[in-house]
Amino acid sequence: MEIEQILRREGSESAHKELRKFLDKNPDSAEGWYLLGGIYRREQQWGEAINALNRAKFLDPSGPAAHAIEHIYEILSFQNTDLMNP
Repeated sequence: MEIEQILRREGSESAHKELRKFLDKNPDSAEGWYLLGGIYRREQQWGEAINALNRAKFLDPSGPAAHAIEHIYEILSFQNTDLMNP
């Protein structure tokens, strides 16, 4: 998808804008929602990432979005017990 090239070349802000334009025209694109979730994940906007990935999962239950959501929950639930009691 062209969005991935924009992301690599111009960064997440440009990719986000182009992806939003794409999703306005193609709201049933599971790949588009998955990519948007990835952009939010890179920006550590966890709630937005989960929302976009859930939309992708709804549109394509066998796609990679479910795994990405699980990964976000793993990140959010991580605790470094060594740093809690120095």
